[in-house]
Amino acid sequence: MARYALVIGIAEYVSLSLPRLSKTTNDAEAIAQLLEQYGDFQSVQRLPQRWNKDKNGYEMAASKVTGAEIGQKIKTFLLEQAANNEALIYFSGHGFTISDNLGQQKGYLASSDCQIEFKDNENVEQKYGIDLDSLNDLIRYSQLSSLVMLLDCCHSGYFLEKQLIERTLNAFSKQKDYYLITACRRFERAAVIKSEEYSIFTGAVIKGLAVENAGSSRRISSDRLFDFVSNELKGSVQEPIRMGLGSLITLITYPQLDIPKEEVAFNRRNPYRGLYAFEFEQAQYFGGRQQAVRTLILRLLDSRFLAVIGYSGSGKSSLVKAGLLPQLKDNRCLEAVNGRSHLLPLENTL
Repeated sequence: MARYALVIGIAEYVSLSLPRLSKTTNDAEAIAQLLEQYGDFQSVQRLPQRWNKDKNGYEMAASKVTGAEIGQKIKTFLLEQAANNEALIYFSGHGFTISDNLGQQKGYLASSDCQIEFKDNENVEQKYGIDLDSLNDLIRYSQLSSLVMLLDCCHSGYFLEKQLIERTLNAFSKQKDYYLITACRRFERAAVIKSEEYSIFTGAVIKGLAVENAGSSRRISSDRLFDFVSNELKGSVQEPIRMGLGSLITLITYPQLDIPKEEVAFNRRNPYRGLYAFEFEQAQYFGGRQQAVRTLILRLLDSRFLAVIGYSGSGKSSLVKAGLLPQLKDNRCLEAVNGRSHLLPLENTL
């Protein structure tokens, strides 16, 4: 099944009430590149975009995009390109709510030409913004296999608050699989730190999609991403929230590590000596007598003569030739015994 992504980053606005967003273009481009490289998407579309001749490809552009252009792009993406396939939408820009005369709120994504009317410190009218209820209807009519949405904008939690689930997410509930992550709650603003390269939320998403978070499976699912983002933003000025239904959705898949297999040299010599004693050359096959070898070495430190006595066939020669002598050859305690001790394995029986 094919996968398609639409990455929207709106930085420039006409209205004075919607200031320019300095990090939006950078945020969206970073997400687009991750999806292109590791998301296994047939297509990653950018809005707005420009051609970079040096890179021989498109990149995010810091230019204005009208509400009509955004609406047409989303409509084509959902109803045509991603039909019967997997879809992902990322949005970075301004988000806002409008209160009607009854105190009810509706959510919007701001386009560059969006105009907002204020009254008594509240937004009461708007033009050219993307109505989330209309987006909900569009998703209802679309035929998607799965849908992932990442929304980095103020008041984005509007989409998930309890009172709006039936109104705004009823279309999602009809899909096979979906996962929605918002940058903050409906009453919060998505924060930006000037000294950082990315916005707080998208910066956490980029870290969460990095290979360091993939684990041994080399995959990053929507659940794994949200767990990382939630921990990253804990204690900050905004709280990300999520909603999902259906099967686990994989966002990023990194290639498996090519770990070279260690070559093991095969020794064709027979390690089993039968009734023959282990010689110095078979030291690598001689084991299990470490304590006895250690005792012999300690005795050599205190005596010029060491006799190894035992029943015939009990392993005296093997202990000395394949156990003790290799240790002395490797200079273990050799200086302490050199020139003043003699070894004599005896065949005496008691």
